[in-house]
Amino acid sequence: MKQKILGLTATAVVGSSLFASAAAADSVKVKSGDTLWSLSRQFETSVDKIKSANGLSNDFLKVGQVLELPSTNKQNTTPVVTPKVETTTTTTTKAVTYVVKSGDSLWVIARANNTSVSELKKLNGLQNDLIRVGQKLVVNKETTTTTKETDKKSVVNPTKPISSQSSYSVKAGDSLWKVANQFNITVAELKVTNKLTSDTIQIGQVLKITGEIPATDKQTDTVETNPTSKIDIMINEAKALIGTPYVWAGNTPLGFDCSGYIYYVLNKVTSVSRLSTAGYWDLMKPVSNPAVGDFVFFTTYKEGPSHMGIYLGNNEFIHSSSSGVTISQLSNSYWKERYLGAKRFAK
Repeated sequence: MKQKILGLTATAVVGSSLFASAAAADSVKVKSGDTLWSLSRQFETSVDKIKSANGLSNDFLKVGQVLELPSTNKQNTTPVVTPKVETTTTTTTKAVTYVVKSGDSLWVIARANNTSVSELKKLNGLQNDLIRVGQKLVVNKETTTTTKETDKKSVVNPTKPISSQSSYSVKAGDSLWKVANQFNITVAELKVTNKLTSDTIQIGQVLKITGEIPATDKQTDTVETNPTSKIDIMINEAKALIGTPYVWAGNTPLGFDCSGYIYYVLNKVTSVSRLSTAGYWDLMKPVSNPAVGDFVFFTTYKEGPSHMGIYLGNNEFIHSSSSGVTISQLSNSYWKERYLGAKRFAK
């Protein structure tokens, strides 16, 4: 199969979804700032389909990595002749290692290898952040998939136009975010369509899916033209959670850590992956001075960005602290001396 390598062009829109058109391609070369979610929106597919097509076991990408793109559904009523094949797939995994040098830390190594501290600790069975010079760490696992196809008999498969509305039956392991991402819509749109008042869904529940829009012109019709409204919605959702207790790795109203809290409220207005604070730092664009709805970052219990919140204006930010979701002052001596900077989400 002849491959086409495309660079991606994105237009930042504060507080609103970002849509960018692209020509059809068989593969794409990862650029700085790319994520599985942005690529899935760019090429009108889903994160799960890209991961499946490339044998990925996590959401981390490397700059320069070439990803195979799953085929997308285009509206077409012309019969298409496709070969019937038998496919044999072989997958091999190779560990990529790194030898610790003087001055290294888990955060520095994670940044250099486009991964996270938690993923490094998981890959190496580390119980804390302590490492020693000369220690060999696994920083990634490269998966190679080899597919062998044997042609059989060609068959004619007429393709059907995509329906403007369909339904989906909830399966075990599904969440509103996962379903929304699969159909290229936001959690907020999914909740409005189905008149949902919470994020809880049940196995077997049938959800109406609107906005199944593979064509770029239809996507443009659904873009929110007033980004301020999305910022207001996000901040209102954030404030409604004041008093929610702190729970390590929590990302539900039963309890949040700082990045889980950001993940939850952002998904009220768009679709984002669950990342660490350092992951969101890498994903967002820096700004010199925060505006309402921007994100502020701090270094607390370890080197690098390890805590974050949402800027509310008037030198205030809302975050999930050790005492739960609360509003704090940037001028507070504790936060002032640990402040790293502000960033803006442009997806």
